[in-house]
Amino acid sequence: NMSPAERRPVTIGDLETRWEYVRCKDDHFVDLSRFHHICHYLAAWAYTEVVCPVEQRVTCVLTTNGPADIWLDGVHVHRQEHFYHQLPKRVSFELTLQPGPNKLMVRFEQVAARECPYAMALQIVGAPSGADLSVRLPTTISPVKRRQLLERAFIGAQIRQDVFRNSDEVAIHWPDDFRGSTELTIRVQSPAADIYSEGQKTAAAGAQAIMGTAYQFPDGPYDLFLMPKPQEYYEGAMRIERKIRCWITRNRFSETPYGDIEERRYEALLDAAHRNVNVFCEIAKMALGAWLDVNGKVVQSTIEGINRRGDCSDFYLVGLLGMLYRFRDDPAFPQELLQPLRECILGFKYWNDEPGSDAMCYTTENHSILFHTCEVLAGQLFPDQVFSNNGQTGQWHRETGERRALEWLRDRAANGFKEWDSNCYFEEDTLALSHLASLADDDDVAEMAAVVLDKMMFTMAVNSYRGVFGSTHGRTYTPFIKSGYNEATSGISRLLWGMGVFNDHLLGTVSLACSDYELPPVIAEIAADLPEEMWSQERHAGELALWRNSGSHGVEVNKVTYKTPDYMLCSAQDWHPGEKGYQQHIWQATLGPDALVFVTHPTCASEDGSHRPNFWHGNDTLPRVAQWKDVLIAIHNLPEDDWMGFTHAFFPAFAFDEYEIVRRNPPDCAWAFARKGDGYLALTAARGLQWMTSGENAYRELRSTGQHNVWLCQMGRQAIDGSYEEFKRKVRAAPLAFGHCCSTAANSRSPASSTMSVPTAWPTCLPQKCRSNSVTRRCG
Repeated sequence: NMSPAERRPVTIGDLETRWEYVRCKDDHFVDLSRFHHICHYLAAWAYTEVVCPVEQRVTCVLTTNGPADIWLDGVHVHRQEHFYHQLPKRVSFELTLQPGPNKLMVRFEQVAARECPYAMALQIVGAPSGADLSVRLPTTISPVKRRQLLERAFIGAQIRQDVFRNSDEVAIHWPDDFRGSTELTIRVQSPAADIYSEGQKTAAAGAQAIMGTAYQFPDGPYDLFLMPKPQEYYEGAMRIERKIRCWITRNRFSETPYGDIEERRYEALLDAAHRNVNVFCEIAKMALGAWLDVNGKVVQSTIEGINRRGDCSDFYLVGLLGMLYRFRDDPAFPQELLQPLRECILGFKYWNDEPGSDAMCYTTENHSILFHTCEVLAGQLFPDQVFSNNGQTGQWHRETGERRALEWLRDRAANGFKEWDSNCYFEEDTLALSHLASLADDDDVAEMAAVVLDKMMFTMAVNSYRGVFGSTHGRTYTPFIKSGYNEATSGISRLLWGMGVFNDHLLGTVSLACSDYELPPVIAEIAADLPEEMWSQERHAGELALWRNSGSHGVEVNKVTYKTPDYMLCSAQDWHPGEKGYQQHIWQATLGPDALVFVTHPTCASEDGSHRPNFWHGNDTLPRVAQWKDVLIAIHNLPEDDWMGFTHAFFPAFAFDEYEIVRRNPPDCAWAFARKGDGYLALTAARGLQWMTSGENAYRELRSTGQHNVWLCQMGRQAIDGSYEEFKRKVRAAPLAFGHCCSTAANSRSPASSTMSVPTAWPTCLPQKCRSNSVTRRCG
């Protein structure tokens, strides 16, 4: 093959493709992470040239999740063999660079099953002082200056909200300091590349490109696709592009209850029937009697995916089983689907002790009850048939599934959830429990399923604010914490108590709408209630959650929620501080559907769900958090070799009625203030705040750099604190001091103890007083 260059063809074995340019984010990774529903072997090749003025010996660090090789000028010089599923491993080695261009090729590999972090970074750390090294990337695209200008325009483009709602303008912005001006094309397209809007726009300093209004687009995820002018992109060689993911919704968020359950049930099914998401859209059509609109190909495609035993097959088999129970005797049911459904059910693998290899996950909390639900319902449906995968009868599967389901249900009823308040997996738990409560023949199973469903809904009601499930979460994903509009249980709360929004998360909503589960009225009243002051304390405890990436994490969590008519503040108290995190969401302040504030310690710059943690969900190192009603303190102690080197707050400026960043003493520190309605928030960090006005989270992110840090959040409201101006004045007037290890001059100092995982050994960095005397709130 020819020497690598951007857009130049390359053949590797049977693969024919082209070299593509990758611009690394702030974490410097070439990041190819994605979720794989079935098992794959992955290999990628990366090429660059390091230009060196003189011969010199350098130290390099290669960081990968899996095995990797390096060639220098065609000679194999390094091989590393390891597998690190989440956080990649760094390996040091030495190279001799020759004068001129040094051609470096890296091949990095991975075995993919389900979530697959797949990243690589190569760093030269040991170059002699004053060595004038530069990096050169060959390209076939010309003219190069035009290509570079377009790249600057693409990278400089930013959106300032993740979800565009109803009357919002779908807009892309360029910062005021953008250099130059150029014409480009922007499309609004679905992930499947269906184009909904396209226009020729100008990128320039302070420019804005409006692509339409949110209500003009169907609900769902979109890519804002930036490309050169069409004649350059298609007829010439200027094939460079960028995609910016966003969500658009026409549905309005309900912050107060409305209607009755039957009205909302019809509304939920109608909303789902108009979407094109998965088989639950077809189930909604069947429930409405809209048989002419049912797309049998979607059902058949779902069956084929289950037969391949792809991950999440248990989700969709529960839906198909419920569909058969409820609609198979309807004369309009597509008869051609009956035999494929029968074969699918009889051939499925119902637990991990059955024969066959696959990428399915069995033992996480949500997957476990879904597999047990599948087994119960399948066994009931075909009691005398032999199931081909393990040779047992349907009656055997029913009894086995009932025993396992009851064990799961009793554990949750007695101890709570390992994935506590999970705003992603409560959706799947609801899918399973609503089917068991409605369709299980065994009274104990059906009644216990309804009891646990009641408990889940009660937990959601207590820890929700105006329809937003703004609690701390045992597991979550980034889209669900950046906006209440994307939250996976929002449709469930909209259906059951009229608060929230219907969205693409249909599994729990459609299943509940088709079931005969009845919510106890008192739970709906609790969800709607906004007391002057509610201080809730919860404890969830159970067996060790071995599936977490840190086996030391027990499942016990002590969480608190403080709710008023104007805001809610939630946290998990002192939850494994200093240990490695996963997908736990430790604290959040909620003032509205999009007015959400929280702080995390990121592992990488990616928001892909395969990274656990990633840029927003979870924490690389868990903080020590303490909350007393409207005041919260989070202490962060990062590893000395931390990859990112900062903690950061999600602070979405667009969602507030007012916000400002105000300097405080010392002058390199600041308070971030925000108001939504009559609710107020003040946020600061011991190591200072950097307001991010560029990058993928522009105007939604506050960063604070440093190994040892303390974040302080103070909530307020008009009824207690007076006007917004009075609240800000009181907060700024309060004396505030942090321990030496958090001072801005102490970046390199060691903490008081090196035993970071022991709470009592953490440095004393609590502020002396968090409010002025006139407010009478103290902590420390």
